[in-house]
Amino acid sequence: MGGDDVPDATDVPDVANVYDEIAESYAAGYWEKNPYQADFEFPATTALVPDVSDSRVLDAGCGSGVYSEWLVEQGADVVGVDVSPEMLAEADERTGDRAEFHRADLARSLDFAADDEFDGVVSGSVFDHVEDWDHLFSELARVVSPGGFLVFSIRHPLVDHLEYDDWNYFEVDERVADWGVEVPHYPRPLSAVVNPLLEAGFRLDELAEPRPTEAFEAKQPAEYERLQKRPYWLCVRAVKS
Repeated sequence: MGGDDVPDATDVPDVANVYDEIAESYAAGYWEKNPYQADFEFPATTALVPDVSDSRVLDAGCGSGVYSEWLVEQGADVVGVDVSPEMLAEADERTGDRAEFHRADLARSLDFAADDEFDGVVSGSVFDHVEDWDHLFSELARVVSPGGFLVFSIRHPLVDHLEYDDWNYFEVDERVADWGVEVPHYPRPLSAVVNPLLEAGFRLDELAEPRPTEAFEAKQPAEYERLQKRPYWLCVRAVKS
């Protein structure tokens, strides 16, 4: 697991400490037991990933390695990056020697990666925790080869309409979710999702507003019915021009 190119721990945002705290619960199966992730976001996002066999793919914000493991099983040469050392340790254990991992902050430069190094990038439910998407997409465009893909998922911009009384759709504003620990995230309007992507040199290839799966229904039938009429995830596939 690489680490020489990583910012000093004192420079890493508080979100690293947050994910260090919850890494153990993720390792105990929290992610897999959470139907919003395992039976909703994950199948919708992976459905947008093209054939990655013999491709070099970056798992951006790899967490405990769920996507890294899936990508390896699809035949990809996987590099995972995360800001949390504890999450990286879980990802390393999950995938064994089948993937490479680096500690780095998606809000900063990915100094370990060369220009045009990757055939694609996958990121599941991570970018919400990054404030500056102009820099984020510019850096991802740097490390993706021409014609390469970017697939990511975020909470749908309209979710916050129901969650926050003082919500302003048109602002990018920090919010704090309570997961037992306080987790910062940055809701934004759809224009602030798409425009930085286009400006960085990607073209929008597919946008999905998925509905939950039957597996989700079996675990949370009331929520399943509610989510047939209300969006929760937004999944995007883009291609570098």
